[in-house]
Amino acid sequence: MNRLILEANDFLKSGKFEYAFCGGQAIDLFLGYESRVHGDIDICSYWSDRDKIILFMQAHGFHVYEMLGGGRAHRITDISKQMYQKRNIFCYKESCPLVKIYPHDENDCCQIEFFHIGQTEFDFIEFLFNDRSETQFEYARNREIKREIGKAVLSSDGVPYLSPEICLLYKSTDTEREGYQQDFELTYHAMNLEQRDWLKDALVKMYPQGHKWLNDGHGTDGR
Repeated sequence: MNRLILEANDFLKSGKFEYAFCGGQAIDLFLGYESRVHGDIDICSYWSDRDKIILFMQAHGFHVYEMLGGGRAHRITDISKQMYQKRNIFCYKESCPLVKIYPHDENDCCQIEFFHIGQTEFDFIEFLFNDRSETQFEYARNREIKREIGKAVLSSDGVPYLSPEICLLYKSTDTEREGYQQDFELTYHAMNLEQRDWLKDALVKMYPQGHKWLNDGHGTDGR
């Protein structure tokens, strides 16, 4: 298993909050091998744990920023002063080469530049927040789309990860982004029939006018 995933998992499990690897790392955990180089570590978390996560990361030497859109971010130094404009925060250590901060006119706000060179050290982590009920994971872009928690979060050798069908649904909004089409092609045929059917139904709900992955010849209409 990827060294960074193991290091991040050992770190996060001491935080006493729910989490699961998502994005490309989750795809790799499902497939059982590293399918491509990933830009950074992405973690699925829940809104109810947001403040706990921020305090935990700050206590371990990470700077914590919430994204505002348009390349802007707000540094969180006080959990009582957050903007909550986007569902993700990123955390990095001073020496991290993946991010550069530029001053902005507003207090504690900045412009941010990310360098997609591939993460090699555990000095950056992004959390993406979601809602859940006692039994259901709720898809952030359409809360009518739900998945049983036991099917939404899987595990590989004790490492929790977001199920591939939910990861692909998130990736479906930007199929031209580097690696996303490959993620779909590698993952779809490795999923079981129930996972494929769930993804198909979710894509139909999200894209009633059609979607590439429903119609590209080896997409979710196939078996």
